[in-house]
Amino acid sequence: MTSAPPQKPRILLVEDNPGDVDLLRLALKTAGFECELTVLDDGGEAIAMVKRQGKYADVAPPDLAILDLNIPRNDGIEIIQTMRADALYRDTRVVVLSSSSSPRDYARLESFHIARYITKPPDLDEFLSIGTQLKQLVAETN
Repeated sequence: MTSAPPQKPRILLVEDNPGDVDLLRLALKTAGFECELTVLDDGGEAIAMVKRQGKYADVAPPDLAILDLNIPRNDGIEIIQTMRADALYRDTRVVVLSSSSSPRDYARLESFHIARYITKPPDLDEFLSIGTQLKQLVAETN
């Protein structure tokens, strides 16, 4: 009897900047973090996924959600609010990956119990280290 191979962690990335998506993919690869990555570039699509609407009716919640705060239609805060109000997504670990280092933005997120707030670094090596941080975060929850 053979056992099924371990399932790759499912990660949802909500990011509208294609350059940042490519950098995050590279960061995950550099960290040796094999995962199933779903990328959405629109907050409305992310809300539809959380609410299991349309093409997202049968999509399981991710093991980790990585959200930019400033994205089209619905911002990262609205997505987190929707997640926390939904029983299936309530306990999903959330990482905010934002260009904002504003203490006010961070303070707005405190009540949502996010796992990490990462300011997008300008340096490539620092950005690539995000892959290791995410790998460790997922390992802590499994």
